[in-house]
Amino acid sequence: MKTAAKVFGKHMTDPSHREGWWNRRIVLMVYVVLELVTIHSPVVRGTLELQLDEEQPAGTIVGDISAGLPPGITASLYFISDHEGTGVGSDLDIDESTGIIKTAKVLDRELRDRYNFIAVTMTGVTVEVTINVNDINDHAPTFQRKRAMFKIPEQTAIGTGFPLEPAVDADKGPLSTQGYLIKDGNIGNAFTLETRRGSNEVLYLDLVVNAILDREKRSTYTLSLEAFDGGSPKRTDQMTLDITVQDINDNAPIFNQSRYHAIISENLQPGSNILQVFATDVDEGDNGMVLYEINRRQSDPDRYFAIDSRTGIITLNKPLDFEMRRVHELVVQAQDNATQPEVTNAFVTIHVKDYNDNQPTMTIIFLSEDGSPRISEGAQPGQYVARISVTDPDYGEYANVNVSLEGGDGKFALTTKDSIIYLICVDKILDREERDSYELRVMATDSGTPPLRAESSFIIQVIDINDNPPLFDQPVYRQMIPEVVFPGSFVLQVTARDKDQGPNGVIDYRILQDHGSFSNWFSIDSITGIITTLAQLDYEKNPNPSITVVATDGGKPRLSSTAVVNVVLQDINDNEPVFENNFYNVSIKENTAPGTCILENCPPVCFWGRSGSSRKRRGGLQAAEGEMSPDKRWHEGRRAVTYESEQPVVPLHMCEAVGTAKQAGHQEASSAHDIHSLPKQMTFIRAYRVQAETHPNTTEEEDSGKEIEGESG
Repeated sequence: MKTAAKVFGKHMTDPSHREGWWNRRIVLMVYVVLELVTIHSPVVRGTLELQLDEEQPAGTIVGDISAGLPPGITASLYFISDHEGTGVGSDLDIDESTGIIKTAKVLDRELRDRYNFIAVTMTGVTVEVTINVNDINDHAPTFQRKRAMFKIPEQTAIGTGFPLEPAVDADKGPLSTQGYLIKDGNIGNAFTLETRRGSNEVLYLDLVVNAILDREKRSTYTLSLEAFDGGSPKRTDQMTLDITVQDINDNAPIFNQSRYHAIISENLQPGSNILQVFATDVDEGDNGMVLYEINRRQSDPDRYFAIDSRTGIITLNKPLDFEMRRVHELVVQAQDNATQPEVTNAFVTIHVKDYNDNQPTMTIIFLSEDGSPRISEGAQPGQYVARISVTDPDYGEYANVNVSLEGGDGKFALTTKDSIIYLICVDKILDREERDSYELRVMATDSGTPPLRAESSFIIQVIDINDNPPLFDQPVYRQMIPEVVFPGSFVLQVTARDKDQGPNGVIDYRILQDHGSFSNWFSIDSITGIITTLAQLDYEKNPNPSITVVATDGGKPRLSSTAVVNVVLQDINDNEPVFENNFYNVSIKENTAPGTCILENCPPVCFWGRSGSSRKRRGGLQAAEGEMSPDKRWHEGRRAVTYESEQPVVPLHMCEAVGTAKQAGHQEASSAHDIHSLPKQMTFIRAYRVQAETHPNTTEEEDSGKEIEGESG
């Protein structure tokens, strides 16, 4: 019912069938009735199998459904059972009235190789239709890569196969890939091809070695391969295969000659080249890298000769002696650098030619305590430095040896008495600070032709003595600091230098403790020379204290030098005025004339300086009654003092005013003020008693005759 409805709906939308819409509706109703009537009746079925080649143009007739009806049955209308995904509705054009089947488009077997559907007649007869799409040769075999590289070791066994990528053909059966050919490049028929069919119908390919591969003869092959299918005409595809024959170590090095000869003089210097051997290896890489060595187990165990492993150059390794051995036989082997190297031997014969080869020999003994080449800078001319003994193994005139000395800038000389023992001595005064070493070379030359010479070079070290005292950078230092600083405060740093070395050049600083100096005010770091304060400084004691700094080295005997350090103190107000006495008692007569001196020599003890200026004033009497004059005398005021009008004892206060006070008043001050509440302009007070004496019933003139007494308390 669903199929009928689908077909009916399809034709309803078709303009060409719109005319018979009512007739089709009636037919559909009849079909439904027949289905209901025959639902339990036996079903009559027919089958139809059709064949069609792929790639046919659209509209190609495939067949007629009526050919599949059972005998004796006809139909004028078919209902097509079509399901999604079968491709019937999209790839085929079926006329339901006539049953003619056509292609709706070009069919591709590789996409769909079969179509199945059911056609139903009005009488309920069904026909199962199968359409097989036949393959045609429309695809060629295809290699995935058009060019490939392949490596095969040389000496690979014949018959060894190496799988290659197969060519893939979308066609099936006889039209798929059927074989492969080597079209070109198979020089010497070195390779063949073998094939095998896989379960997926792919024809797989193996490259088979058909001959012995020798990289040294041919290292590469370029094969042109062709794949073909079974069509007619055949479809083909080509690819290029680049084959590299990999090297194996199948060749040993070969010397260019089997025996080598050389003649050398016995006086040939070590390191000199003698000859070169040469071998080649046709292998490549490490397999072809040739390395040389002398077979020490078979020749030259004493290692008189050496060979460069890369170049094959044989050199003299140590001096030869004709008298000991005249001919040397060497076995030189060349081997490659493979894991399992191949080795080839060659023989080298070296003849030694006699020569004046015995040079003088020297034995040098240094006369220092430890036997090393050194001399004190205090050594005097004529002092011996070294002893040299000279010998020559040769005979006759060759035994006559001449010894000479070079270097030393004329500071050293060579002496001898018997031409056998030579002595090196100091010739001029040495100075290590000027130069601390001298390079000397002693040469001994025999009388041969050509002469042989032995020489020895050494460096004489000049040992330091303590001949230089430390020297200060300057003889006098000057530094200004405040007089009030904390102990340990930095003052300045002195520096001395000593040209000597070692302990002789190590400097120790100290302050000279002499009488009258201010060494107890300062201290110095013995290593750095930094001077710091040690105690409280006092400008009033000495505004310019001076100390002497001594720099001493560590030599024996120790040498020293001195420098003067002048310190300039900056005064600050740190002292109060001090009176000589706490009290002064003075007696005066009444009616003493104004301006009369009543007390003298009573100045306060003061420290003068920038902060030590002072002034005086008095207290007790009124301002008009007296004053202290600049000449340090106390004078009466502008009016006379009478006994009757004044107290018998008049307290007179003398005071000293000093800049900015640094200390509080004294116990004798006339008033007890808190020292922390005093103003910066402090007044320090001393009390004086002035006693005016009179006698009853006497006149002023009588009283004037009395002795005025004054005493200081």
